[in-house]
Amino acid sequence: MVRTRSSLCAVLGAIVLMVVSNPCQAADLSDLAAIETWQNMAPGVWKAELGNMQGELRYTDLAAAGPRLERLNQLSKPDFPFAPGQTTHLVTRDDKVMIRIPTGADEKLYGFGLQLDGIKKSRKILTLNVDHWSKGGGRTHAPVPFYISSKGYGVFFNTARFLKIYNQVGNRKDSPHNPAEVDRNPPKDEKQPGPWLALPPGDAVEAQINGTGLEVLVFAGDSMLDVVSRYNLYNGGGALPPLWGLGFWHRVHARFNADQTREELEQFEEKDFPLDVIGLEPGWMTKSYPCTFEWQKKRFPDPEAFTQELLGKGIRLNLWENPYISKYSRMYDEMYPLSGSHMVWLGIVPDYTLPKARKLLTDQHHQDHIRIGISGYKIDEVDGYDFWLWPDHATFPSGVSGEAMRQSYGLLMQNMLYNDLFKKRNVRTYGLVRGSNGAASGYPFVIYSDSYGHAQYITGLSTASLGGILWTPEARSAGSGREWLNRMQTVCFSPMAKLNAWSSGKKPWSYGDVTDPVRDVIKLRMRFLPYLYSAFADYHFKGVPAIRAMILEDGFGELDSQTIEGKLDSETNPYAMGKIIEKTDQFMFGPSIMVAPFYERQATKRKVQLPAGNWYDFYTGEFVGNNKTITVTAEDLDDRIPLFAKEGAVVPMLTEAVNQTDQAYGHPLEVRFYGKTEGHCTLYEDDGKTFNYEKGQYRTRELTIRKNQAGGFKLTEKVTRDTGPALFGPVEELKVMTR
Repeated sequence: MVRTRSSLCAVLGAIVLMVVSNPCQAADLSDLAAIETWQNMAPGVWKAELGNMQGELRYTDLAAAGPRLERLNQLSKPDFPFAPGQTTHLVTRDDKVMIRIPTGADEKLYGFGLQLDGIKKSRKILTLNVDHWSKGGGRTHAPVPFYISSKGYGVFFNTARFLKIYNQVGNRKDSPHNPAEVDRNPPKDEKQPGPWLALPPGDAVEAQINGTGLEVLVFAGDSMLDVVSRYNLYNGGGALPPLWGLGFWHRVHARFNADQTREELEQFEEKDFPLDVIGLEPGWMTKSYPCTFEWQKKRFPDPEAFTQELLGKGIRLNLWENPYISKYSRMYDEMYPLSGSHMVWLGIVPDYTLPKARKLLTDQHHQDHIRIGISGYKIDEVDGYDFWLWPDHATFPSGVSGEAMRQSYGLLMQNMLYNDLFKKRNVRTYGLVRGSNGAASGYPFVIYSDSYGHAQYITGLSTASLGGILWTPEARSAGSGREWLNRMQTVCFSPMAKLNAWSSGKKPWSYGDVTDPVRDVIKLRMRFLPYLYSAFADYHFKGVPAIRAMILEDGFGELDSQTIEGKLDSETNPYAMGKIIEKTDQFMFGPSIMVAPFYERQATKRKVQLPAGNWYDFYTGEFVGNNKTITVTAEDLDDRIPLFAKEGAVVPMLTEAVNQTDQAYGHPLEVRFYGKTEGHCTLYEDDGKTFNYEKGQYRTRELTIRKNQAGGFKLTEKVTRDTGPALFGPVEELKVMTR
């Protein structure tokens, strides 16, 4: 049939009318609706629910505890960071939810969990999926959907869905903030309003899920650190590990038996190396990949006697496991109907949202492990590449989607083991986990990785601190003694000081040329126990990360990154894209000490950026600078890790190193002071083992340094809370370090 021009126009007009009027079609972006109601949940915390949240899994549903409202209510009351009508959203009939949050032209965005490619996420697109590990793009062990703005607010997308984020990428046609259009190839005599940009700056964060509803939380504060702290407090506060968890850890070779493990312990003692925890890798089980969780009696003929023997020597045992159950496990038949449609490594995948499934596993774990004295777990393989884990369309008996189960499985494991095994029995634990996500700050589980770039490991310490998770750059092996020392020094200033020899069989002394400085840094870690334990108390009670990114430190300012303009090349860079060089190779350890590790393979020299304010060499007390870049060398530091103390730092330490944390109980203290003004710190103490601190059974000492009449300094010690046991001994010495 031949149509006339007029009839064709009529048909096209009808199609256009159908698209505009048919509600089943995807809505035009102009249909964005303002979010009318933001509910004030606590000072600096607001919540909005978009669409239908029924049946949607929130990460806060899996938090270790509810919001610490008592502390939040003591904080300032900032205004909501957006004007009425600025935040908008779109809910479509085909189950898509999108939210649009405005950003300013000079606004910087940071976070989104354990991203090993950097902390700055301005003008990037991320797909937040739990994955084995990635150097960029959002897929990672812990893709926490929380970001912080340089303007002093943060946004948490509280959903266990895959999330697509457009951070200041994409320009809406109706935006009043679009940059001027620029001709890329103008005649020479035509002046342009600016350079042509392949990626014009956008003016918003746009986030989208495939689901029926999305909960969004906004946090505001007096600084970026305050914002992060409120996020942690809203999710139950930070984890407070047992004191033994902050000692040195060693994971033995995967196929070690009881006698080989004993021999290794004897070597630690003979060579005078601290040790608190031994980790047993997959060989302790009858079957692994998938797992039985039952003792391999050929290697460990009497697990209870072995565990008690080690406990008698002050050594805790941590057991490796992945959650996928072998058909040879005695719980397999009962767990089978409580598991998902697909397997992982031919093991069934329990649905741990079901109380019966949780009870089956925790009853077995208690009978075989906890009852005989096991202290914790390493939860492996809850991340996984797509071809290892279940597909997105997998089904689970509870009705939780395969997608949401993937995003939350590491959280489910932490929740179950922490609450149903340990907290239920008033015993603290500290362990490892391979995957986590939002609202996890209260869990005493540290993430680790198969990524092995040292620079990435240091970046991980920073990015983890922005999302309420803990991270260890565990040492495994190295290509030389120098590299080994550099790695061991970094790990000793992380949340968990651990050597993982499951494959390499390495020991701290495996590289003879650096044995002494490796021993020295582990012993320095042990001397820091009072300082580090108090920093973790601040994490729990105040939400302040114990180890954190420099962007959260006052005075770091614009030093976090620099932009290098792109150069046009028809083959390698046809759009003249630039790049950002981030400063993520140094971090804060506790409230007052900055760490700047050597991290290249043979590195013995590096530059350190000192923030605004006076900074001092930790070892000598020498003033090193204020808001400047300095160069440090391993030779000048006698092969020690570069450490710097800020003005007014008060650092409580053990007077000498101990080889186990049990020896720290009642041990006398040395207090170091750095600076020319005055300073103070709070020393936190409890029994180091139970949850009695949650009942108010803890002790605090205020250590204050003031100038005396002679122009020197004196220490004043005051017990400000005395409702729990003393942990550390008396202060025996004040060392005024400043030269």
